Amino acid sequence: MLPKIISLIAIVALLLWMFFFVAGGLPLLILKHDTPSDSKFVRGFFDVHYLVLVGIAAVGVMSSVLSDHRILAIFMASIGLIGFTARRAIVSRMDQLRVTMSATDTLAIRRFRWLHVAGLVLNVFLLVGLVSALILSPPEM
Repeated sequence: MLPKIISLIAIVALLLWMFFFVAGGLPLLILKHDTPSDSKFVRGFFDVHYLVLVGIAAVGVMSSVLSDHRILAIFMASIGLIGFTARRAIVSRMDQLRVTMSATDTLAIRRFRWLHVAGLVLNVFLLVGLVSALILSPPEM
C-alpha cells in the first residue's frame, strides 16, 4: 500500500514540477540573455529543474516497480533518463556559451535562447508523455 501512495505522490509532484518549469520558463524568454546575470539565472533554473526532475522520477520508478505498475515505471524511467541527458547536454552547452557570450555576440545569444526554448519544448513533450502514460495505465489505489 505504501509504494502505491508514494507512487501517486511522485506522479503529482512530477506533474506539478514540470508544469511549474514551463510556467516559470516561458516568462524568462523576455530576458535578453545577453548579460551574465540573465544567462546565469536561466542556466541555474534549468539545472535545478533537471536535478529535481531526475530525483522525483527516480522515486516514482522505485515506487511504481514496487506497486507493480511497470508501464508507469517505464515512463518515469524514460523521463528521468531524458532529464539526466538533457541536463548534461543543455546545461553544459549553456555553460559553454556563457563563458564567451557578450552583449554584442548575437550568434551566441541566439544559441543560448534556442537552448532555452528547446529545453521548454522538451519539457512540454515529457509532460504530454506522462499524461499519456497516466491515461493509458492509470494507477490504482
